[in-house]
Amino acid sequence: MTKVFYREYYDNTLIVIEGHSGFSESGKDVVCAGVSALVFTLVNCIRDEEAKDRLKLHKDIVREGYVCLEIESFDFSKERVSAITDTCITGLLMLHEHYPEYVGFE
Repeated sequence: MTKVFYREYYDNTLIVIEGHSGFSESGKDVVCAGVSALVFTLVNCIRDEEAKDRLKLHKDIVREGYVCLEIESFDFSKERVSAITDTCITGLLMLHEHYPEYVGFE
């Protein structure tokens, strides 16, 4: 199962995504492919925003089966950063709704 942990506190957002969905065998797992597409898009967008000095990444850990991002939004970029994270989380929630035994939220 892929587990998603998402918390907002003060000006920070913590996102941890870990595990493999286990929906199907490797290479044919559509749930894992959906999660991966959303998560890699999130990571790349957040890294791009940091490169443009629109946020500060306090944690940026990406390895197979595990992603941890701790994002500090600046006042002038909160809406933009929130739009990026909300889009990814919405996609993951939709996968959870359709495949609750394979994608979970904490």
